[in-house]
Amino acid sequence: MSTTDDVPAPGDPDPGVAPEPRPDVPPPGHEEPPAPEATAAEGSGGPAAPGADDDPRDDEEPGEQADSPPGDGRPRPPGAQARDTQDRYQAETVSSAAFHEAINNAMSFGGNAYTLNVGTAKAAELQRIRLNAKDTALQHRLHHPVPQQEQMAETLRAHHVVALMGPPGSGKEGTGTFLLADRCGSDHVVVLHSAGADLLQALVAQARRCLKPGEGVLVGLGPRRPGRSTLKALSLLARELGAYVVLVVEDTRTDDDLPVPYAVRHQRPEPRPVLEAHLRSELEEHRALCAERDRCDRARTRRFADGVLDDARVAGKLDAVRRVDWITSFARNIAACLHGPGDALDVLLDTPHEDLRSLARRFLKLSEPEETEGEPPASEAETHHQAVRISYVLGHDLPLSDVLRMGTRLSAEMLRAEYRESAPARPVFELDLDRLVAPGMGIAAEPGAHLSDNPRRARLTDPELMPAVVEVIWHGFGWLRDPLIAWLRALAADRLERVGARAAVIVGQLLRHDFDGVYRDVVKDWARSPSVRDRRYAAMALSVAMADDDPRLTAQVGRQVRDWAGSPRPQLQDSAARAYGTQLGTLDVPGTLRALQDLAGRPALDLYASVAYSTATLFLAEGGTEPVGEALGRWIRSNDGHLPRHAVRTLLVLGPLAAGPELPSRPTLAHQAMVTPGREETLLLLWQRALIDPAHSGQAWHLLCDWLVAADEDEELSPFLEKFALRMWPAKDRRALFHLRRWARRLPDARLVARLLHALGGR
Repeated sequence: MSTTDDVPAPGDPDPGVAPEPRPDVPPPGHEEPPAPEATAAEGSGGPAAPGADDDPRDDEEPGEQADSPPGDGRPRPPGAQARDTQDRYQAETVSSAAFHEAINNAMSFGGNAYTLNVGTAKAAELQRIRLNAKDTALQHRLHHPVPQQEQMAETLRAHHVVALMGPPGSGKEGTGTFLLADRCGSDHVVVLHSAGADLLQALVAQARRCLKPGEGVLVGLGPRRPGRSTLKALSLLARELGAYVVLVVEDTRTDDDLPVPYAVRHQRPEPRPVLEAHLRSELEEHRALCAERDRCDRARTRRFADGVLDDARVAGKLDAVRRVDWITSFARNIAACLHGPGDALDVLLDTPHEDLRSLARRFLKLSEPEETEGEPPASEAETHHQAVRISYVLGHDLPLSDVLRMGTRLSAEMLRAEYRESAPARPVFELDLDRLVAPGMGIAAEPGAHLSDNPRRARLTDPELMPAVVEVIWHGFGWLRDPLIAWLRALAADRLERVGARAAVIVGQLLRHDFDGVYRDVVKDWARSPSVRDRRYAAMALSVAMADDDPRLTAQVGRQVRDWAGSPRPQLQDSAARAYGTQLGTLDVPGTLRALQDLAGRPALDLYASVAYSTATLFLAEGGTEPVGEALGRWIRSNDGHLPRHAVRTLLVLGPLAAGPELPSRPTLAHQAMVTPGREETLLLLWQRALIDPAHSGQAWHLLCDWLVAADEDEELSPFLEKFALRMWPAKDRRALFHLRRWARRLPDARLVARLLHALGGR
């Protein structure tokens, strides 16, 4: 708990502080007016306000009477003393700076007539608050080092001043307190506070009153960057007075343009060690005070802390957090769950730590710096920068080159909507992502967290920011809807499929907010497009829309896909088949297989592999292995000329998949045939049809070679495939002998291939 310094009573010496010699002693016969006490009420003879550490007499020369002006031996009451001090200050000659300031503010009434309002500026009110020694010592013990902390400590030691410059919430105040306590002791750290704007300049002007020998002073400057000359002046004063000063500056920039050697860039410490240190400290404090000692032994609290730190939900929260003070508060909340209800910890860990929509609104409406000479007009620059911000969030995990290209396209669409031009000029803008999407905003992940990425990628602190930004744009920026739709349609045609797929994901998130409008403007055209890629995007968008777990929306998506399936258009039928291979199809695997069988029986889908890929997806879904195996048995035995072709394609899609991590060499279809009665006959029919189908035989023979080679590593699979292959081929089958001889020459160590070649009479 912080407390203010005790103020000495009038007439008593300041305990614990040695008298300070003043090097700037005025010459004899000249009386230097004392500086007005900022924290004392004007015209009051009462004690100083809390935070005023020093008696005004400390500024007087030794032996000089502070209670009365020179030459007056009569005692004065406290009120008269204050009036005398005020009168002497107000009677002082106007300084040169004040005179020039008055001249600059003068009002002219014609030729040579001026009205001058001459006066001095009011000094900033500085308040010193001494930190509690016990709390400071605890903070010193729990502090986790940050990058470049040794350089910060060395700068403070050498220059008596160090400026910590970093984004909000990075823990600069804690680091500054640690540095001062480490240098001066936990009981000699004070915080300097002022409501004035120019706190640093006021500190330099009043340094002899605010800085004490052997004392550490923590000063928060907000977003104002200190100049190098000011820091040098403060450094000289602090060194002369024997004090140490740490300045805390809110700065989101990542450039190296710092006022050296006094400033050091401050980065956020690793969040997990901070959480662990504060959580164990909170639990230890709770254990010492807990009345239920039998339930609060050290072993139990240690197990509780270990379980929390190993929870994946905690790791997710720490990945998204951007403020160190949130971590310390989080540690207190976790400790409070030790004896709480059984679900208290789960509720805490499942609750989002920040309203993502509010964060998205704040991020999208950030103001831009004022335009400078040679830059485009401010409105165009702000539009372009906002487009880049939107693209950064919606391009999460994409390379930054893709994000910037997406942002340029969105900017063009936004400018068209803003200026009503068919093709607005594209000016050149400065793009500094470290400034537009700085880590301190809570959007981008911490710099350096993904330095191994090649190429560099857009990284969010929380991937859930994507749908939050989509919602904010759609509902909060009405004018942006048309440019956004045009932008998404353009992205779908991008030469890179990953960019087009991201457009489909964004469209799917928009469907959650306006299904009818977004379907009409985007998805309908994709589903009817002659491009296979567009139809795949249409199915993907519907799947993303369903991921919101909205029963009404799920039913609407299902009705739309059924309409596609019943359409006479081949493109819509193919879009329906692709949609059944998404989350929609896994909701009812038997029903989806009946719908796919109906689609597979139509001649229009013979050209596409959509039925096969969707069937393979259902095979891998929970509870889908048996229904899909039965469906393949029906399809391969069908007299319909279309169903067997889709069954063979499904074999080729599922063929390379392993049965599982415990059986990496065993194909999953072979494993099912080995353990499920009747499945071997279906697999035999599939292979016999695949090896003679002119459209797929080349791919089928290549896949079969992979199966035979893998069987050499599986003692159970090898004899099964040997018997299985001999059932497929009659003796001296010319096609089989041709391929076996080729494989034997290319793979002389393939044992099963050699045995099959010998069994068929090849050698």
